[in-house]
Amino acid sequence: MRKLTLKRKKSLVASIMKVKVYIEDENCNEIQIGGVPCRKLGTLKNGEEKTFEISEESAKLFVIVDKVSKNFCNDFYQLPAGNEDISLSGKNVFNPFAGNPFYFDGVTDENVLKNRKKGKKIGIAIAISAFIVGFVIGFCLIV
Repeated sequence: MRKLTLKRKKSLVASIMKVKVYIEDENCNEIQIGGVPCRKLGTLKNGEEKTFEISEESAKLFVIVDKVSKNFCNDFYQLPAGNEDISLSGKNVFNPFAGNPFYFDGVTDENVLKNRKKGKKIGIAIAISAFIVGFVIGFCLIV
């Protein structure tokens, strides 16, 4: 076993919400994030730092805001295999179309960046759909 320390930097964005931390686990199907079976490690408040015990295997670490938006408002970090302790940080960023997600610091992995773009596109599609439905309902009520 090794230790994973995760720090959520203080930010005004989503400051009153806790983020949920999940790790890839093929043996536990508590939740699926992007088609990956995961188990919950814990939650993080704004400005909080926690340490979790994890296995020495390679796994994806996910941070989500809630279960409803888990497939478009998430970020992940590919943890390498090994027995060294790992320390990561990140914060929630202002992006109302993507649900003000938590993003890990210093990520350059192409898959993570694609996931972020995909989340933004889905968020924009949801916002446009909500606007259109609201406009149609409002127009019907006036006429």
